[in-house]
Amino acid sequence: MTAFLGVHPFHVSVTDIEHNPDTQSLQISQRIFIDDLEQGLKKHYNMEYVDTYNPTDAAKLDSLIGEYLKSKVFILLEGKQVEFTFLGSEVESDARWCYYEVEGVSAIKEAEVTNVTLMEVFEDQQNIIHFKSGKKQRSYKLDRDTKHYTFNFTK
Repeated sequence: MTAFLGVHPFHVSVTDIEHNPDTQSLQISQRIFIDDLEQGLKKHYNMEYVDTYNPTDAAKLDSLIGEYLKSKVFILLEGKQVEFTFLGSEVESDARWCYYEVEGVSAIKEAEVTNVTLMEVFEDQQNIIHFKSGKKQRSYKLDRDTKHYTFNFTK
């Protein structure tokens, strides 16, 4: 189904993390190429076919994506691992936006993010993280050599 999208020359996902002090949460969105996500889900679940563009059962696809991301993305706030809730996903052009959040976050001084999404599928996979807290935004590119990064918001 995704053959019409063509092949792209690089493998990258972009994750935006923003601390919302009003709701005391981290609001997270991750943009993943549809065909790459399809390959990752097929490998992770040992499936022959999954349609990430126009699924027959969107809730089932979101369940698969949510569990997959929970095995690939980890967040430590002030040194303690926090769990996120997967909220859903939607298609935009050649990518699928995946949304999740961490509740109960009143403030952030330091956050370590590990993101190994699709690294088991593509050797050149890069996962770019943009993390915003207050007026401070930090960005970092994760890859096979650097799977996690600590964002500091005290400086």
